[in-house]
Amino acid sequence: MHEPQPIGTLVQARYKIMNVLGRGGSGITYRAEDAFTGRQVALKELSLKGLNDWKKLELFEREARVLEDLDHPAIPNYVDYFQVDIADNRLFYIAQEIAEGPSLAELVAAGARFTETEIERIAAEVLEVLQYLHGLNPPIIHRDIKPQNLIRGNDGRIYLVDFGAVQTAYREATAFGSTVVGTYGYMAPEQFRGQAYPTTDLYGLGATLLNLLTHQNPGDLPQKRLKIDFRPVVNVSEQFAGWLDGLLEPLLEDRFQSAEMALDALTKPVSTHRHRLSPHHGTPLVLHQPSGSKIRLSRSKRRLSLYIPPTGLRGESAGIALFALFWNGFVFVWTSAAFFGGAPIFFVLFSLPFWAVGAGMMWMVLNAFAAKTRLEVQNDLYTLTRQLFRWRQEHSGAARDLYSVELTTAYTQNSRPVKTIALSAGTQIHKFGTSLSTPEKAWLTSEIKAFIDDQSNH
Repeated sequence: MHEPQPIGTLVQARYKIMNVLGRGGSGITYRAEDAFTGRQVALKELSLKGLNDWKKLELFEREARVLEDLDHPAIPNYVDYFQVDIADNRLFYIAQEIAEGPSLAELVAAGARFTETEIERIAAEVLEVLQYLHGLNPPIIHRDIKPQNLIRGNDGRIYLVDFGAVQTAYREATAFGSTVVGTYGYMAPEQFRGQAYPTTDLYGLGATLLNLLTHQNPGDLPQKRLKIDFRPVVNVSEQFAGWLDGLLEPLLEDRFQSAEMALDALTKPVSTHRHRLSPHHGTPLVLHQPSGSKIRLSRSKRRLSLYIPPTGLRGESAGIALFALFWNGFVFVWTSAAFFGGAPIFFVLFSLPFWAVGAGMMWMVLNAFAAKTRLEVQNDLYTLTRQLFRWRQEHSGAARDLYSVELTTAYTQNSRPVKTIALSAGTQIHKFGTSLSTPEKAWLTSEIKAFIDDQSNH
């Protein structure tokens, strides 16, 4: 890190250094006065001398290009980009309007406590900015959403600053895949692989909100299967906790699919939003089919046709498959050693319950690989069919008996509930779709519920 400019230094015969606002790994940001306008600006400086990674200069230049094209009231305006050559160095500068006010990190450090309502307001404002950035062509991904980069202005508005980690196109996720950009505790899992997508910023927002709630770095909170286990350390409603889950899912396909969907789930009434939370389970209900889903669904007011193909090893199924392989391998070695080692027969029989558990897990894996589910509702009849190779199971009944559908817990894996779709028909409850991704389950639940509601209104 190079030494900061002395107070009072005039840079480019225009910007008078007033004080240091902050220091990063390779740059310094000053508060400066613009002699042309009399306004104060944030002047970000990068020194070429001692720069051991040219990627930092590339990111700096990219930040200037991106800022020049942005136009949003919650992003301080771009002013200038230039370089200054001195005897033994070259300095690069970005001048940007300054957002007057403390960062959320400074407020946390000062001991500020935020209510759930205040957290929701902050989240909504940031999501509006992200909706703007991600909606550009190409999408702009900030990649470093954290409390330090969110300023609560003197006007009460939340401002997003520091675009030093910005990514401007999907192709850069592979073109610069070896570069890991972000901040510990606020980085989505894919960032550790050098990749970033619009939903990556949503994870950073979720982690930021956890910091406001806990005053801890989210990376230091307990985790279960790579997911932050925040519920024991926060005091929020179950509905808001369920919404936070939608931001903090470690798998891309399980996370909110866009800032718009996350904002809708947070702010819009149940009757109008596109992506909301179930009031009973805090589960996102998605009214658009998640991208990449192979489910086939069509419905009208009087007919519903649903086909769920085998899901393969993804999401819950992948974790179960790995654990089943380990479990059954261990039980096999243990039983074989006992049998061939001359152990008493009761010792061998003792392993039977463990084999039963292993068989149950293998059955779930087999279902993920090959099971097909169909639900047809037509002519006042419903038929639910499950098929696994030649095995086939069918349930049918009167369509008027279909009265509710919800997500319920099928089983618990590593202390985390795994949901399944539960369709109630008369005195029966039909469960299916356990191996689907969370957004797929939520989407199907909302679609089937809408169909049942249509039937009850006729």
